[in-house]
Amino acid sequence: MNLQQLYYFRKLAEVQHYTEAAKALYITQPSLSDSISSLESELSVALFQKKGRGIELTKYGQEFYQYVNQALGILEHGIAIMKEKSDLVTGTIDVGCIPTLLGDFLPDALDLYHEKHPQVSFNIFHEKSIPVAEGVSTGNYDIGFCSMVENKPDLVFVPITFQELIVIVRNDHPLASHDSIQLSDLQDYTLSTYRDTIPIGKTIRKILKDKGLKAAYSYDDEISIAGRINRSSKAAIVANTPFLKQFDNLKKIHLTDVPLGTRMIYMVYSKKNFITATVESFANFIVAHCLDLPPES
Repeated sequence: MNLQQLYYFRKLAEVQHYTEAAKALYITQPSLSDSISSLESELSVALFQKKGRGIELTKYGQEFYQYVNQALGILEHGIAIMKEKSDLVTGTIDVGCIPTLLGDFLPDALDLYHEKHPQVSFNIFHEKSIPVAEGVSTGNYDIGFCSMVENKPDLVFVPITFQELIVIVRNDHPLASHDSIQLSDLQDYTLSTYRDTIPIGKTIRKILKDKGLKAAYSYDDEISIAGRINRSSKAAIVANTPFLKQFDNLKKIHLTDVPLGTRMIYMVYSKKNFITATVESFANFIVAHCLDLPPES
């Protein structure tokens, strides 16, 4: 038994198809088949069984996969730590991120990190907060950037930046003459905001309910909300994100009685999933160099 066989076994266990696994490993299918057969002979158990046109792990294969995955993970972690000690951090990090960070925060953070670790590559996937959190939990993403998501006990949320909640109106709206207002000043106006099934919508709904205000909870993002307000006499409460820059006809108004940190954005990782040294290095770098938190009141 050798390391190459274990890497081959892990890939085949993940793909569960000989042809696809061989392509991913850049070897021929017969070479992969011979390697797995040799491994099964040495262990004296069948690791795979046929399932339709593909294969699946046997009960022995499932158990062996857990040990192999853990062992290779520890080995890869050790290799990455040694490279980090020599300032040579390599690898690929899969990042799940809400779209509103893709225009400023995340690109700036990646540029800073690449100055120190140019050999690390990133795969960036943009999703809303709930899918980002779920992707981190399932291991599809190594790390995520999103708002707080409830009922995810395996996830750790580290605050890294904030997005101020503001009011937007057309430039010809009666409120447009104000640079800042209080929530009570909105009582006579028709309000729109995010759907209350997403985290930011739930936050705004609670704020408005506490003040006795009502709103139409209808939209998924700032572009949808701003596009509607741009063509109406309504007002809206939104997060102040780069998406609003494309709307020249809108006035942004600060809410003096809504704390700046009401809409926090977090870096999230899973306590249950293995974290490589490369991912750990990136996470530590974000905390050390990229935090943009609201001032304490």
